[in-house]
Amino acid sequence: MLIQFKKGRDGRPTLTCIRDDGSRTWSQVHPFFPEHDMTHLAVERALGLREAFFGLVARGWSLDRFAEPGMSAQLPAEAMLAEHLVGLLDRERAAGTRRNAIEVTAELQASFPAGGRPITEEQLAQIRADRAEMLAAWRALPAGDTLGFEYSP
Repeated sequence: MLIQFKKGRDGRPTLTCIRDDGSRTWSQVHPFFPEHDMTHLAVERALGLREAFFGLVARGWSLDRFAEPGMSAQLPAEAMLAEHLVGLLDRERAAGTRRNAIEVTAELQASFPAGGRPITEEQLAQIRADRAEMLAAWRALPAGDTLGFEYSP
């Protein structure tokens, strides 16, 4: 699946996902979400998640479906794990702090005891490096241009 982030000239970014079968889903998003979604992509790649945000979109879920009331109760455990980890990493990025893998695992297991699993230093380093590369490209992208990434569940 091709994931495209367009930096709108009006400041509103657009997320478009073009599935391997050619079908697509797209949405204008709040300016916060490209960086959040790039963190999702980094997490899902590093941990090999198939039923998290982008995996569900690749299987046919529309982006609008995630905003429906009660949606969190319908998400698979893997998607909830990813959301908790992405949230933790978003807070870490906003605060300018860095936790080690033991601290990340402890926080993840405290916030999501049903599905928290150990995160290794290697996985955490891969997530951070992948995300940093995507964020640098996004921040350098001129308004009106589009940035694309491949996702393969």
